[in-house]
Amino acid sequence: MRRTYTSEVSGCTILGTIGIESIGRSCPHLTELFLMYYQRVGSPAFLEIGRGCKFLQALHLVDCASIGDDAICSIAEGCRNLKKLHVRRCYEIGNKGIIAVGEYCKSLTELSLRFCDRVGDEALIAIGKGCPLQHLNISGCHQVSDAGIIAIARGCPQLSYLDISVLQNLRDIALAELGEGCPLLNYLVLSHCREITDVGLAHLVKNCSLLETCQMVYCPSITAAGVATIVSSCPNIKKVLVEKWKPSQRTKRKASAILHYLCVDL
Repeated sequence: MRRTYTSEVSGCTILGTIGIESIGRSCPHLTELFLMYYQRVGSPAFLEIGRGCKFLQALHLVDCASIGDDAICSIAEGCRNLKKLHVRRCYEIGNKGIIAVGEYCKSLTELSLRFCDRVGDEALIAIGKGCPLQHLNISGCHQVSDAGIIAIARGCPQLSYLDISVLQNLRDIALAELGEGCPLLNYLVLSHCREITDVGLAHLVKNCSLLETCQMVYCPSITAAGVATIVSSCPNIKKVLVEKWKPSQRTKRKASAILHYLCVDL
């Protein structure tokens, strides 16, 4: 049995591209790599990771401002066993890198691109065509619209976790497609989605009977009726996060154990 190796590197401000290149050259059995808060590590470092770490299965990047599409392309082309890619606030990563992931990483089940605001629909269309996603977090990816979510809904039937919060361009059609294509969905975050309405929720829950958690605070077009729809149509629901004033008194009586409130004074 092959041993697994994990490298977590965070806060070492003097470590730069050369240090990461050394990992690529010296750690051929590396399976998981964490890089957090690096401003000096550039994309060229990932050429060596892609060349040398063929068994890499998970890559986590947090606040790495100089890492861009070329880095992700190198990882995708060289590390085709990649199963998890978690990226947060890496603002140089956009469609090009994620399209490469969709093309080469056919085992990818977890993708998180939180606040990567250069990522848009083209990237998600490629992921929908190429990856068997179960977990997707694209909160704060402002360029994503209905087209990207529809591609995921049609291409990733095993999806169980989805965070689409702070996406201002999503409409009810996206939720309707998710309801049709992702019956295993059990965790949904759609807070701060201003265009989503009760109609979208009604379409979603027709087939997503396994839904256990739904977070939908600061969604002004979702009313008490939408909250009631989630509560009454999802037999497995365990947690609904909303503003305290939004559910009707009847819903509060019926589902007090599962209703949770972000702020009591809203």
